[in-house]
Amino acid sequence: MYRKIFLLFAAALFLCTASYSQTQYKNIPLPVAISGVGEEYSGMCTYAGRVYLLPQYGDHKTLIKKANLKGEFLIYSLLADSIGRVVDGKDTALSAYKSLKVVNLDKLPDSIGDDYEGFEAISIVNNTVFLSIETDDKAQNCYLLKAKLDLANNQVVVDPEHIISLKRPELIYNAGFEAVTWLPKEKKLLAYYEYNGMPDGGQGYLIDTSFTKQAEAIKTPRLYFRITDVTATGTDQLFGVNYFYNGDYKYYLDNDKLNHQESNIKKAIPSLKDSLDKDAAYLTRHTFARIVTLKSPQGTQWEEVTTFNGYKNNWEGLTLYRKGALIVTDANNSKKQVAILAYLPFN
Repeated sequence: MYRKIFLLFAAALFLCTASYSQTQYKNIPLPVAISGVGEEYSGMCTYAGRVYLLPQYGDHKTLIKKANLKGEFLIYSLLADSIGRVVDGKDTALSAYKSLKVVNLDKLPDSIGDDYEGFEAISIVNNTVFLSIETDDKAQNCYLLKAKLDLANNQVVVDPEHIISLKRPELIYNAGFEAVTWLPKEKKLLAYYEYNGMPDGGQGYLIDTSFTKQAEAIKTPRLYFRITDVTATGTDQLFGVNYFYNGDYKYYLDNDKLNHQESNIKKAIPSLKDSLDKDAAYLTRHTFARIVTLKSPQGTQWEEVTTFNGYKNNWEGLTLYRKGALIVTDANNSKKQVAILAYLPFN
């Protein structure tokens, strides 16, 4: 009798654990020269068979220095096929990469440089590179730059004459437009604000690549925590990194407009229900990371694809790859974190 009860209990526990278990990612060791925590990778995209990694601060790879637009700024690219060899176990690490120097940053208006807090997102369309700049979180606007991808000279040449201003819908600590992607069907860029947790959702922008028209503000579905990167399929289905760092609790879940949200979060994110039922203060001590999807930019509800380990890792970059995605961390220049590029299959 007791054996039967035990087996039934064990089976139920297994099913419960299986329902909400995290997907294991495969670490893709980066070349040593670009694997330091100081790179603080904040964005990623795929273009013409290569994966591009965007450091947040260029050559300012220490918190001692104030971030600015002076000095050398590099973007790195990796061959997608070489990443596949590591995923398949044929190689143990990546050994080769290319560096592209970003030029003309010194020609940007002083108003951008004064509030500059780093680069946050990258997208490449028809040899044109789009880069988002986050500003001081007290500034009303963030910015989107366009640049020419000059592979012959290993350069990204910024156009300082054409810049799009993106007004923040809410002034939230350390929140900018961290998610930018190209929509093939819409034939426009999509920029999402990092914070979309208000009861009526958040705000993004549709942007014409000519940069001659004003960005079109659009509503975004409510999404708790941060959206740190987004990418689109050929049909404009969106996939995004939804990440929560417990150190941001007071800014994202206990601000002057959101007075704790645990009861609502349990309904919106079933994979957190059990943890919150056992410990109402769970989110004050734990991180949370998942991939979410939206059927189209006009969709009204994000759906969970999979959860994965967010402990100590500030996941800020995403690009679709094989039957899943590549994800990358912003190690936040911390000895407690490491720079990780990983492959996350969608089970």
